[in-house]
Amino acid sequence: MFRMKICVMLLVSFVTAFDLKFDYQISEGKARFVENIETNLGKNIVKIHTPAHNDILESYLMQDFQKGMQIRCLPSLLQCKLRVIDRKTSSDAGKVTESFVHSWNKGTNSITSINATVVIEMYYVDDKEVVDTVAIGEDLRRFYESFEYPLYLEKKIPSDAEVLNITNSSGRRFKRTFIPLNLNNCKGQQPKQVFGVDTGRS
Repeated sequence: MFRMKICVMLLVSFVTAFDLKFDYQISEGKARFVENIETNLGKNIVKIHTPAHNDILESYLMQDFQKGMQIRCLPSLLQCKLRVIDRKTSSDAGKVTESFVHSWNKGTNSITSINATVVIEMYYVDDKEVVDTVAIGEDLRRFYESFEYPLYLEKKIPSDAEVLNITNSSGRRFKRTFIPLNLNNCKGQQPKQVFGVDTGRS
């Protein structure tokens, strides 16, 4: 019985000991910035702060791999965005931590766009504010509530979707106009959903 208690105590101290922080120097084009990363292996959570650079907005990201969800909060937009984690590009907090520890052991704490692989993911935001936050769990809920911004759901744009660039050469947006859809004029065809990009990579 005594030996069993010792094992339990060691396990608890092992789990609670994994709160790691990394500062990574990033070179992306002409931009040079530091990204702050925190990992918690016990909760399977990663937090990343990325400062504004090039045409990317400052963001605070929290990924909860147990829930399979992440929230990114954008101070310049005064909003947070919820999405399902893509397991193809992000596996879990352990893999993230392992990759950073491995690079630090090799004496590397920087990433340049020259030797990095760029993965393009496109999402669109549902304009309805997320009110029911029970499913996201306590950690994600506390994270986004600390910003006091509304929360919106992001949905992935299918890889085969048609995506249009709707900015003109001067960078100004075209005025949006909406025409009521009359299915009688479609000659039996179903409507097609087309997406438009109007804010660059931000």
